[in-house]
Amino acid sequence: MLDHHIQRTIVYKLAFSEGMRFSDLKPGELENKAFDYHLKKVIKAGYVQKSDDGLYRLTPEGQLMWRMSQKKSTNADRAYSTLLLAVQRQSDGAWLLYRRRTHPMIGLAGFMHAKPSPDSTSTELAAQVLREQTGLLGKFVVHGHGYFRVFRGGLTEGFTHFTLLRCTEIEGELHQNSELAEYYWDTDPDWQAPDMLPNMQTLHKMLQAPVGSFVEQTFDIE
Repeated sequence: MLDHHIQRTIVYKLAFSEGMRFSDLKPGELENKAFDYHLKKVIKAGYVQKSDDGLYRLTPEGQLMWRMSQKKSTNADRAYSTLLLAVQRQSDGAWLLYRRRTHPMIGLAGFMHAKPSPDSTSTELAAQVLREQTGLLGKFVVHGHGYFRVFRGGLTEGFTHFTLLRCTEIEGELHQNSELAEYYWDTDPDWQAPDMLPNMQTLHKMLQAPVGSFVEQTFDIE
């Protein structure tokens, strides 16, 4: 774990970037020597690397550490519970997708997600998150559930227990209300495209299956 706020800031900035130069990564009020000291600390810890193009990026270990810090959990073997929201517009069949602006898997697109809460049912929470992040109104039903395991370079990128919810009754205009994602409508998604999250083809197949389907799948990504 990181023991200084500057080191945590370095990882935080890189979690929202595909690569940054020293001058962009360093806070303006901090001296180069002091910042270089902390940058070397996170590099030595294995969380950050400098690429041949001169850009600093999170390593797989850094991405994992960032992800685990956001979950506020130290148990990497415990499945992270999430709701996956499949929203389809009836008028033209378009799917609501989002593109990730943070690690892990920055730049990839998929269905929006929400964290379950003890204070709301999954369908109520799905409608709430949809409204807050996109301005859209919709009603959800539970379609299926399962487990996804994602490995990158032999390291665990994600271990997820998911519930898949579907929404076809949708109202309103799409707005961008989240700094972590870019939402958009896609009338003809390529579920196997390189810029799709690795589970999207599986989730799309689940939506074609009867309600109540269960899937358990492992993905290895580069």
